[in-house]
Amino acid sequence: MCRVLDAGPYARRVVTAAELPAGARRRAASRGDLRERAILDGARALLEVKPLSQVTTDALAGAAGLSRSSFYFYFDSKQAVLAALLAEVADDLRAENGPWLESSGPAEPALRQATAHSVELWRTHAGLLRQVWRCDTGDAQLTAWRTGLLERATRRTADKIERDRAAGLAPPGPPSATALARGLHALKNDLLAEPRRPEDDAGLVDDLVAATLRLLYGRS
Repeated sequence: MCRVLDAGPYARRVVTAAELPAGARRRAASRGDLRERAILDGARALLEVKPLSQVTTDALAGAAGLSRSSFYFYFDSKQAVLAALLAEVADDLRAENGPWLESSGPAEPALRQATAHSVELWRTHAGLLRQVWRCDTGDAQLTAWRTGLLERATRRTADKIERDRAAGLAPPGPPSATALARGLHALKNDLLAEPRRPEDDAGLVDDLVAATLRLLYGRS
């Protein structure tokens, strides 16, 4: 089974393969691993067609081909499944955005790669992420996760803006680096949350890269 660690009040973090000992990484997936993965994949599929409030533990078990009692062997609640899904998304975003956020200046190739990955992630987890972003479910867990994710993303982007401004690689403010970073992420997530055809993804990447360069660096 995958190892789930406590990551604070918003979600439990799934330990990635890279963090496991070498021997553990080489081990073939066990039946438990496969069943946990089936539960997570089934949950993601259900969230494409139903709001979280209508997804039951029975539905999660059925989507994975398991009985209710077998489901509870792997996750103790629907919220635990949601926490694992959210942790995977957060880890993925953090890893893929890191190279650009740690770069100097516009670094357009790294920006484009990070943006393309975000678009792909929204394609894969559209049902979950739209519910998170629009926060129309009234679910406190989703709302808290969204708030935490946006705060971390805003802080990391503001740090980059401030470094680039100090180095003369970005125009000085106003607005403040934090306000600019917050506005950028609001715009980005609003656009990502809009339904679209797969063939429109490349154009969305172009638009988001252009918007980021214009907002942060005054260039297209």
